[in-house]
This record gives sequence, C-alpha cells and structure tokens, in this order.
Amino acid sequence: MTTSTSDASRLLDLLWERYASEVPFARTFVALSGGHFRNDHVAFRTLARPEGGIALFSRVFERLGWRPAGTYTFPDAHLSAIYLAHPDGLPRVFLSELKSEELSPRARELLAALPADPAPPEDVEALAAWFAPPPPPEEAALLELEKETQYGAWLLAFGRKVNHFTGAVDDVEAWQRRMREAGVPMKADIEGAPGTSLRQTATHASPLPLRLRDGGTRAWPYAYFEIAQRSGGFDGFLGPQARALFDMTKRG
Repeated sequence: MTTSTSDASRLLDLLWERYASEVPFARTFVALSGGHFRNDHVAFRTLARPEGGIALFSRVFERLGWRPAGTYTFPDAHLSAIYLAHPDGLPRVFLSELKSEELSPRARELLAALPADPAPPEDVEALAAWFAPPPPPEEAALLELEKETQYGAWLLAFGRKVNHFTGAVDDVEAWQRRMREAGVPMKADIEGAPGTSLRQTATHASPLPLRLRDGGTRAWPYAYFEIAQRSGGFDGFLGPQARALFDMTKRG
C-alpha cells in the first residue's frame, strides 16, 4: 500500500468515525452486517464559488489518489456533481455543488454568510478536521433559505461535513426490510427497478441539535445512510436516482 493510499484510507476512517457517532442508523447497519461493511461511496456537498466547491474538494481527494470518473447535472435543483474513483479500490467519492448564481439575489445573500473555505491541510489528521461545520447560522436565515433550496440550508447548517456514507450490498430489497425490521425509518421506495445496474435506498436523515448564532439550538436533518446494490460491473451513478436521494435531508 502506498503512502497516498494509506493516508486516503486513514482519512476515510476518521471521517467515518465522526459520521457514525452522529448517525445512529449507520451504526444499526454495521451491527446488522456483523460489525463491518463494504463502503460503496462517501458524499460531500459544496457551494460553487471561487476557491471552493467541487474544484477545491476534488483537489483534496486527487492528492490522495482518487481520479475524476463521471459528471452529472441536476438543473431543477441548481446542482452539478462529479464522482471520483480510486485505483486501489477504495470507496468512490461523490462531490456535488450548489450553483448559487442560478438562485435568487436573496438566496445568494444568505449563502454569503458561509465563510470562505480555508486551504485544506496536508496532514491527514488535520485534513479530517477540515471537514467541519461552519459558524452557527442565524435561525431566520436558515428557515428562509430552506424555502428556495434545502441543499443551501444544509450547507449553512453543516458546511463541509460528510453528507453520507453508503453500504454496498448484494440485495437492496432484503436490506430495506432488515433495516425497517430493526426500527430504522427508511425511504419509502427503492431507486432503480429490479435488474438495473444500480439500485439505491437510504435511511431518513438523522437530526442533529444545531447550534444557532443567538446561542439557542434546534434540531435539523443532518445525514442519512445510503444502501446501494450494483450489478454488471457498473461503477458510476444514475442522475435521476441521485437527484431523488438529495431530498432525503428535507425537513418533515
């Protein structure tokens, strides 16, 4: 294993530890899997802007060996995305970004509260800490922005934190049932018909107590755990399915 691959694996481990500590549904999946699982991909959300967005995040992962492998657009949600694959078989990385220039002037004003992304450090422990939330948002701004873009509100709340990890399984329908039987709230349906190259479902998003600028807190949907079944050697993603999963962080 090269130093780059070792650092890449360590980064994913550190990000997983924090994510799993905050997403109990992910821990349930691991327990039902016997203590370990195959990770299909990890996803991050970003804001498209100078020195930020996909361009910044992709450099972080390319430095550790990942390479761009596919691009996607979601016009109705003002999003674009890429995924990166690793030659040593590490999980895929899915990066999406919100194109704020397509939003209303007011939404752009609210998103301007997100501080610029600092340069990502090279040390892997420090880099893991770089994937952090922004300063506490104003509650009114969060609620107002959510009306136009729940993805944008998520960024105000959680910034560079992991959006989700994904368990790779051989039978997504069986896992949908197992998770429900364990009391986990799941997406109502499975994205992708039987026999297709990629089928996906997800838990509901686990809420986190979000610190607000005025010192108060309120619960906000943070992250879901995704479950994916691939067949026929398919390595990428299917746009309509990915679009449906973005909505799993909606409130209510």
